[in-house]
Amino acid sequence: MVKFEKVKSNLTMLKSIRLTLEAFMRIPYDIEGFPLGKGPMVMLVLFLISCLFIFAPAKEKGENLEFWIFANTHYEEYQARVPIFEVLHPEINIQLINYGGTMHDKLLTALLSDFGAPDVVEVEITSIGRFLKGDIDEVGFVDLRPRLESEGWMDKLVVSRFTPWSYRGKIFGIPHDLHPVVLLYRDDLFKAAGVEMTDIETWDDFIAAGKKATRDLDSDGKIDQYAIVLDNKTESDYFNLLLQRGGGFFDAEGNVVIDSDIAIETLAFFTSLFNEHKIATPVYGTWHGDPSNFAAMQDGKILSILAPDWYVGILKSQVPQMTGKWKAIGMPAWEVGDRRTTTRGGTMIGITKQCENPDLAWELLKFAYFDKAGLINRYETTRIIPPLKAAWDAPIYKEPDAYLGGQPLGELFIELAPDLPPRYQNPYWSEAADLLNDAIFNAVTEKQTPRQALTELAERVRSIIAKDQERWGKM
Repeated sequence: MVKFEKVKSNLTMLKSIRLTLEAFMRIPYDIEGFPLGKGPMVMLVLFLISCLFIFAPAKEKGENLEFWIFANTHYEEYQARVPIFEVLHPEINIQLINYGGTMHDKLLTALLSDFGAPDVVEVEITSIGRFLKGDIDEVGFVDLRPRLESEGWMDKLVVSRFTPWSYRGKIFGIPHDLHPVVLLYRDDLFKAAGVEMTDIETWDDFIAAGKKATRDLDSDGKIDQYAIVLDNKTESDYFNLLLQRGGGFFDAEGNVVIDSDIAIETLAFFTSLFNEHKIATPVYGTWHGDPSNFAAMQDGKILSILAPDWYVGILKSQVPQMTGKWKAIGMPAWEVGDRRTTTRGGTMIGITKQCENPDLAWELLKFAYFDKAGLINRYETTRIIPPLKAAWDAPIYKEPDAYLGGQPLGELFIELAPDLPPRYQNPYWSEAADLLNDAIFNAVTEKQTPRQALTELAERVRSIIAKDQERWGKM
């Protein structure tokens, strides 16, 4: 925060110097004819500039807006762009604060105590449910639906992307991203196994191809390369598949539906990739971004991965030496013609009810999330696709991506974006996700059948919700 305030101060000083010099240059004078010569003339200019700062107000006038974030990549982007916003809106001073991993806890404390919350804040998708508990009118965020509808933004954005940030008819945040998921694959290694991945249409096709590509290369009785790497310890990859099919943990009304037939069937399919078909390997390390996972990729042990847009950006930065070895297709469909993507992860931006000037905060929200120049820069640095459809016609999305052997990855993401499934929100997502992690692991390791694991899970989550409703009334 201190560093950013210094940057702001320096930018203000530079603007003042520029204006002073421009004003001085408009005064007609003959520097050669100045009575005391060139040197004193320069000293006079410097004296006038120094007087400007000596007698200027110590603090800029205007409305202060405090903006909290948690992601370093977002911080870097906003550090560069907030000064532009302040030039466009000289009445606003932005205090940008990156609290990293502690931000959500600080925000929850501030909202519960009704003191110390920022004006504007970004919230991560797995944490938003924590802020929705209790009476809907006591949620600490401003309902943005009236502004979005009155200004026509609902028609300009991918509507399904509002569902993670909506609850009981209110919209508490604007989506930062879409995060469509594709299947990244090693084109060279699949072709070496006699598989052309562009022919894959369904998951049945993928299983058949995966059995050809999953091989013991040195005849020692151990598999050396697997068709796909999947996380068997957390909800990430299973939930990818469940959303793709139109399922979820909760439905649009907030009911627990993780024990539905579609959820059980999807978990049975997920476990079969490990146990029956034996074409999947568990993720190396703790998650797909673990260094050991990247090492396995470089060693040719992993031939494909379900990758949201942001993961492609991570892959490029962490293993640049694999440039040209990957390509991408839409996820295999469950049936021919069905949806070929899903969504994973996400961030929103919202206005807290402690904000004293929500009109100015709204202008900041629109600049951060709807400004085309900023969205293009965001894609260039992170590969994140924005939900603003008007931004998709930028040439950058059609540019060949060297990391994917010249494939225009942006075109594929945009082609898939309108078909993103909704992900319905519930105040109990955090608790539910922790329990879902255990259920998935138990099913994959065959400690429980998929039906047993998800039925038990659903009963536990319904019990947690019922106890809270007993205590606080229906939420």
